[in-house]
Amino acid sequence: MTRSKFSGLLLLMFVPFSLNAAQKPARQILGIRLSMTKQQVHARLKEIGKFVRDVSLKQEVWTVRDPSFSNILIGFTKDDQLRYVSAIAREDKEAKGIPYAKIGDLKTAKGAGDPKIKVYNYQWHLPAENGEPETLVIALGREPVNLSTYSLKRLGDRAGEED
Repeated sequence: MTRSKFSGLLLLMFVPFSLNAAQKPARQILGIRLSMTKQQVHARLKEIGKFVRDVSLKQEVWTVRDPSFSNILIGFTKDDQLRYVSAIAREDKEAKGIPYAKIGDLKTAKGAGDPKIKVYNYQWHLPAENGEPETLVIALGREPVNLSTYSLKRLGDRAGEED
């Protein structure tokens, strides 16, 4: 067997594994990560949107200029660490929908919704790594393909704080 044939065989053996590798959910939404400080989060949101209002002392609503999302909701811990970020999908005619499958591999997601009543809920748990906290990734919606909300929630040391 020639070297090129052997290389080709090796490539064919490993292609199915790489194509079937589980897509790992991202640890950011529109450039906002749970590891960011309050100042960093606000700086990023000012680049892509506009402050709307405080929902409470530690929760805010922002509008964003994005083809898929209209609003971002953020919540902070008592010590101003980002506790969660949620993006709300646009519902206008020009909106670019985001399929649940684009967030992560649906086969590895924990599903908590009920398609019979048009509630779709996919969740992925990401362990803490590289300075990022333990994270719960949540994709929710009323449609079978595209999500309505996409959230990252801090787990672990700040999990007991109110949403």
